[in-house]
Amino acid sequence: MTFKRIVFSLFTACAVSTASWAQTARQVLDQTAAKLKSSGGIEATFEGTQFKGLEETGTTNGRIFVQGNKFKISSDALTTWFDGHTQWTLLTGSDEVNVSTPTQAELQQINPYTFVNLYKRGYTLKLAAANYHGKSCHEVRLVAQSKAEPMQLLILLIDKQTKLPHSIRVKDSKGEWTRIRVNGLRTGLRWNDATFKYDPAQHPGVEVIDLR
Repeated sequence: MTFKRIVFSLFTACAVSTASWAQTARQVLDQTAAKLKSSGGIEATFEGTQFKGLEETGTTNGRIFVQGNKFKISSDALTTWFDGHTQWTLLTGSDEVNVSTPTQAELQQINPYTFVNLYKRGYTLKLAAANYHGKSCHEVRLVAQSKAEPMQLLILLIDKQTKLPHSIRVKDSKGEWTRIRVNGLRTGLRWNDATFKYDPAQHPGVEVIDLR
C-alpha cells in the first residue's frame, strides 16, 4: 500500500469515526427531546448561577413550568410568563411589568429547555461520558457554527437512565457563562392557559409597560 493510500485510509477512518460520534450525540438529544415532548407538563426547581470568567456574579433559585411552547419562570429575582406569543416580565419588588413579543434568540436565553430544538441546526455536537452526583450521564456539547449565535457553547449533562437533563451550562457571545442545575423535576403535569399569562388582578398597583 502506498503512502498516499495509507494517508487516505486514515483520513477516511477518522471522517467515519467523527460522523458516527456526532450521530451518537444527536441520538442522545433526540431521545431527550422525545422524552420531554412525551412528558406533558414539566415542573422543575433550579439553581441558576452567572459567571464572569471564573468568578460567580450572582445566584438565583427558582421554579420553571413548561407545557409545549409555553412557560413560566418564577425566581427570587423575577417572574416571567410566556403564553407562546406574548411575554410578561416582573422584577421582584418592582411596580412595573414589561410586556414584549420576544424573538427566538431572546427565548433561547430565557428558557433553558430551548436546547431541545437548538441542536437540530447551527451547532456541532460532541459526546462524552460523565458523572453527576454519582449518576451516570452523557455530556453533550453544542458548539455554535457561527459567531453570530447568542449562545456559543452549551454543555448538557443528561441522565443515561431517565434521558432528562441534570445540568445546563451556557457560554454566550460575550464569553460569559450561566450554569443551571436542575434540583427536582416532575413530569406528566397539566395546567390551564392562565398559568402562562400575567394576571393584573394578582398584582394590584403594578403598571403595565407595553414594549411591543
